[in-house]
Amino acid sequence: MTTVRVFRWLLIVVTCFTSSGTARAEADDLGTRLMHSTFKLTNGKSNGTVFLLSRPKADGQPQTIMITAAHVVEQMEGEEVDLMTRKNGPDDSVEKVPVKIRIRQEDKPLWAKHPALDVAALAIALPKEVEPALLSVDLLATDDMLKQYEVHPGDLLRCVGYPHAGQFEANTAGFPVARLGCVASFPLLPTKKTNGFLFDFNVFEGDSGAPVFLEEHNRFYAGKVQEGRVQLILGLISGQHMIDEQYKMIYQSGMTRHRMGLAIVMHGASIREAIELLPKPAG
Repeated sequence: MTTVRVFRWLLIVVTCFTSSGTARAEADDLGTRLMHSTFKLTNGKSNGTVFLLSRPKADGQPQTIMITAAHVVEQMEGEEVDLMTRKNGPDDSVEKVPVKIRIRQEDKPLWAKHPALDVAALAIALPKEVEPALLSVDLLATDDMLKQYEVHPGDLLRCVGYPHAGQFEANTAGFPVARLGCVASFPLLPTKKTNGFLFDFNVFEGDSGAPVFLEEHNRFYAGKVQEGRVQLILGLISGQHMIDEQYKMIYQSGMTRHRMGLAIVMHGASIREAIELLPKPAG
């Protein structure tokens, strides 16, 4: 075998290993997985962001749980709303598929709401062709997880959501938009007293309910760099902070509102508490 042929053979082998490794990394990447399991919820007048998690039923099969900010479903009128799901089309394309989701029965809410915070959970069933690979509720950060991984102010977080969902669509397939910010407030613990935290991130109408997550390779905690990957869903977007400014001119006066660029995030622990309020799934 000539030197040129050997080089070409090695190049093919390296390329194959690199490509397969990239594919596996993408499949395991929390950001990509949340892209696939985060959707727009709408009734035509009001919009919000939801994401899907799963917990095991008695028979071991997964139960699909829709997570969002409580005010998203509370503000939507009617018994059914549209979940803008997706399915694979030909040639690796993705198609948007609206699916009706029942949120009320005879005007009674079907979701479980956290008793004190802006968090809601609803058990749903989706057609198999549009249901994504579900993420486990075990990814929701608890107080112990926040302590273990030493989550602190300045940590970079990501979010996927639907800013201005009624007027803006990032793509025809209906995927959310990914954005970046950092933990902006202190302390985070204990979550039962802090109730939430601030996220340095410009939030807009339609982002409510969006998952906020941390993913980091070789994170430094417990006094050294730890090999591996940390993946946590820290919470969901509940709202934003605004500041009102009064102005007075010679012929005009009024008030204007300014965004502070600070999102309000409900803790992952409060999402777990809302899920626990749902009826236990039968097998």
